[in-house]
Amino acid sequence: MGVKSLRWQYIRLMHFPLPLCVFSFATLGAVISPRIYPDRLLWTYLIVFASLCLASYSFDELKGRPLHTTIPENHLRALGWTGIAVSVLAGVYLALSVSLVLLAWIPPSGFVILAYNMELFKGRFHNATTFALGWGGIPTLGSFFLQTLTINLASILTAAAIVVFSLAIWTLTHDLRREIDSLQETTGKAAAGDVMAIRRSARRIIWKITRILCYSITLFTIALTYYRFFP
Repeated sequence: MGVKSLRWQYIRLMHFPLPLCVFSFATLGAVISPRIYPDRLLWTYLIVFASLCLASYSFDELKGRPLHTTIPENHLRALGWTGIAVSVLAGVYLALSVSLVLLAWIPPSGFVILAYNMELFKGRFHNATTFALGWGGIPTLGSFFLQTLTINLASILTAAAIVVFSLAIWTLTHDLRREIDSLQETTGKAAAGDVMAIRRSARRIIWKITRILCYSITLFTIALTYYRFFP
């Protein structure tokens, strides 16, 4: 595999633009806080990148190659465990430098990666609820807590809205896609070619809607952040 080809495989592994959603969730959690500590937000971004882009997507790719990359398995494992290590170390650093109570956020965050993305416990937690809470609720509420060391009604409502948004993403990329894929199993061989064409078209539309949702929440976050600093 050439260097350029391998580089493209790693870019594909980032699953863009989906990471924009989680970075937006973390930003929203910080922006709604009474006082924003930019350095803490930057640490949040590092944790999101390490846990999502490195750990989550690498372990996902080890389970059936959903992104269809050709990255060697040992590279994916190295990236995954490096992402977990960076996330944990960053969390410990923040706990020591800001407040020890932040240590309480490390276990649930690690659990999401291990139980959802690595599909431990026989895949019991690889579902919409874990996805929405783990990659929607925790980044939003955790980012707010890192800024304020408390939780209020506004942060809970914001996190709840993000959880619902995340459920919409899951429904598109998992439930709806699964229903479309099942069409081929319920049709005869005569219509198999037509069904394949419909399925490919539907998958493209699903991905297009998903991208639109990602860009919309990103633009909303940018607008809210701008308003917060330049009202």
